[in-house]
This record gives sequence, structure tokens and C-alpha cells, in this order.
Amino acid sequence: MIEAKKPTKARAPRASALKSSPPAPAYASKYAVGDHISHAMFGDGTVTAIDANKLTIDFPESVTKQIIDGYVKHRHL
Repeated sequence: MIEAKKPTKARAPRASALKSSPPAPAYASKYAVGDHISHAMFGDGTVTAIDANKLTIDFPESVTKQIIDGYVKHRHL
């Protein structure tokens, strides 16, 4: 004779699992709006906006690109 398994009760998560970890610190780019930068492919440009590590950069001939800040370097005038 085969016995049917009894349904198990769903357990509530432990209190330690419910604790949220502290928020990660916000990323702060080393660049600022107005900085002059250089990029290997696009050349020299100017930072116009920053979103965490994404820079919006205006390049010559009305070209605007969003580039991760690790792919550019400060241009010294």
C-alpha cells in the first residue's frame, strides 16, 4: 500500500532574511559638467551631463555621445 505524502506548510522567511542591506554608496564620477575630455575614437569633447558613470559628451560637428567615464581622459588645455 502506497501512502500519500502530506502537504507541507510553506514556511515564512526568517527574520534575518527580511532585513535589507544598507544601500550601496552612490557612484561619483571624477568628471564634472564642463570638463574637457579626450576619447580614442571620437576625439576631444566637453561633458554636458552626468548620470552615475555615464557621461554625455558633445564632440565637434554636433555629435553627442553617452560614454562610460572609464573610456575617456581629462584633456589639459
